[in-house]
Amino acid sequence: MKSIFKHILIVLPATVVLSSCIKDAMPTGTITQERLAEVIEMDPSKFSATINGMYTDIQQYVYTNMSHNYFGQKSFDYLSSLEGNDMIMTGRYGMSLYHYLLDYWQENYNPTNNRWREYYNHIANANSVLKVATADMTNETMLQYRAVALGIRSYAYLQLSYLYQYSYYTGADGTKWGKGAKYDHSNDPLVPLIDENTTEDQPRASVKDVFDKMIIPGLEEAYAIFSKIGMVKTASPTDFDGCVVANYLARAYMIKHDWDNALKYAQVVKANYPVLTGESQILQGFSDINLPDVVFGADITADNSTIYMSFFSQMDYFGDGYAAIGVWRAGFKPFVDRIADDDIRLDWFFTSRNMDRWPAMPVMYYQSMKFIGGGRANITYDSENDYYYSPNWELGDYIYLRSEEAYFMEAEILAHQGKNNEAVAALNALMQTRQPSYNYTFTDKASLIEEINFQKRVEFWGEGIEFIDNRRLNIPVDRTDATWGAANNNHLAAAKMKVEQESENFLYQLPLSEIENNKMIGPEDQN
Repeated sequence: MKSIFKHILIVLPATVVLSSCIKDAMPTGTITQERLAEVIEMDPSKFSATINGMYTDIQQYVYTNMSHNYFGQKSFDYLSSLEGNDMIMTGRYGMSLYHYLLDYWQENYNPTNNRWREYYNHIANANSVLKVATADMTNETMLQYRAVALGIRSYAYLQLSYLYQYSYYTGADGTKWGKGAKYDHSNDPLVPLIDENTTEDQPRASVKDVFDKMIIPGLEEAYAIFSKIGMVKTASPTDFDGCVVANYLARAYMIKHDWDNALKYAQVVKANYPVLTGESQILQGFSDINLPDVVFGADITADNSTIYMSFFSQMDYFGDGYAAIGVWRAGFKPFVDRIADDDIRLDWFFTSRNMDRWPAMPVMYYQSMKFIGGGRANITYDSENDYYYSPNWELGDYIYLRSEEAYFMEAEILAHQGKNNEAVAALNALMQTRQPSYNYTFTDKASLIEEINFQKRVEFWGEGIEFIDNRRLNIPVDRTDATWGAANNNHLAAAKMKVEQESENFLYQLPLSEIENNKMIGPEDQN
């Protein structure tokens, strides 16, 4: 597949080089693939640069520079947040505006091309590892590399599934948003399946095949390997380890409504990680991978920071990036207003209810102050009625996965299973670490799931979770005055719309280059 394979960039021993297109790959020496595997198994360190490169791509991969909007996983987190209900833009800034207007899905647009290239880049690099790190190897380091490659490849296909087709099922039975398992998109075409043995163009595989042949088996094998070699949880949150795999498995099984397996893997994460507690942790700024809830993240340093093309440039109100010079990110008023007065997470937003925490703050209600690259403890208020903090705002760490997701997943899964008392107990135990007075009382399943979803939306505002849960649960994007009332609706006027999850706005088209270059896909196969 020319348009996929040509982006392979892998670091291997000097005796062999993979070209940018698998079909045209020619070794520069006489070493065979089998001999290469033997050499690397004897000295796995020769493969470490490849693995490190895969981590780097998750942090900062960009195919086309879109006004500093695309830089790996954290750009997905904030751009997809703009495609939901809970994040607003306060002006018509060119940067990310069309994501907010739900109008960046067509085949000739850069976003669909960027995401496609990003995830197939992960897939290609993982496949290059898997060609060498085979299942029959005994060296534990090589088994670790295989598990990482399987995990990253499956993660990439899972990410593709959010964008290039509707969710496996539209909605879940017994929820307020309607629909359920009978609204089945599992046989709809998703993306081509490319594994380590693929040499030719491939057609679009169905959603079911992508999940059942690639996402689930890859993650399951990765988890089995990590369990075997004692790496369910490693010492560093920068590692793609067994708990990272378990988190993605829980997400994938929830999409398939396989509640038993989803619960199994959510509880793996829960068993290994606590949640944040207290102001010093919950209000830190989500910029330190040493926080106890960080399941997976990246350590950002002066050597790997992309400064203005970065998450904190886009999201940190106090820094010197875009978010500080007018490209503000704020919370939707009815959403923030629903957060309880004694919920510590209210202090992630500036409102009339918490002005005492921020003296002389410019009156810009609902502005987000959740993400602070330099950490909230370093912010100082000076006598000139201004806020500042020490340099290095751009060196905030990237947090990809937090343990709280598993706790919320557990509560929701138990509700779907009809285990209402257990679901309420799980929700109350978690929420009382945020709001001491919290005590939810069960009335009905739909209301319970809606409450879990709301509190999860608060917890993960700006972290991309709302988008993927909206897809899975059939939650429409409703920013209309008809629903909220004009006086209560602070969405930008142009963004006040109602869009259902099965709308074309949420179905990225395949990049035009894929239609033109893949002989197994034609214009008739386009979304």
